[in-house]
Amino acid sequence: MKKYAVLGIGRFGSKVARELYYKKQEVIAIDKDPAVIAGIKDEVTRAFAGDITDEAILEDAKVFECDTAIVAESTNMESNIIAAQILKSKGVPTVICKAHNTVHGQILTKLGVDRIVFPEQDTAIKLVNQLTSQGVMDYFDIGQNVTIVGTKAPKNWVGKPLSDLDLRNKFNITVLAVRRGDENLVIPAWSMVVEKDDTLVLFGRDDSLKKLDLDITHKT
Repeated sequence: MKKYAVLGIGRFGSKVARELYYKKQEVIAIDKDPAVIAGIKDEVTRAFAGDITDEAILEDAKVFECDTAIVAESTNMESNIIAAQILKSKGVPTVICKAHNTVHGQILTKLGVDRIVFPEQDTAIKLVNQLTSQGVMDYFDIGQNVTIVGTKAPKNWVGKPLSDLDLRNKFNITVLAVRRGDENLVIPAWSMVVEKDDTLVLFGRDDSLKKLDLDITHKT
């Protein structure tokens, strides 16, 4: 379990916070609006009403002890930038910031922010999947709550045939292909044994993939 702080609980921030908590991560949520905090306090580990640019509030909330801080403030660019600067100066290992536009993104880059997120390009769910999933390379949302995902073979899958994994019956997930070096094995045989550096291309509903990811996380 890793520790995350989400600063700014708007549409994007609330989605990130809830998804991280759903994936059994420790989540601290901070927003200046007490009503917003009241609405999310039962869906995160701890929630605080306060100014995300107030260093004392961040200290009290133990934000500086987190592995990753996500600045999702969406209404005030100045607050977004100041919060990012504080987090970097305090040595938070990974700082991710939502950018309003390209110029804002350039400013955040100069501050040394580790990752810039443009919500029109990076959905909240995709960000959380990349932060928490075991070996996931990328997610491709094809609509109707259905997703194709490429993931590196988990350690506990290596050496097992696909028939033993039985992903279709256990999780309602289909293995579309296996990438092995330069070779793509489309619709692989169930007798195929998973190797260490394989990448499996999986197809299924979002809830099915979440269940599988939690299962992998608990077994590794």
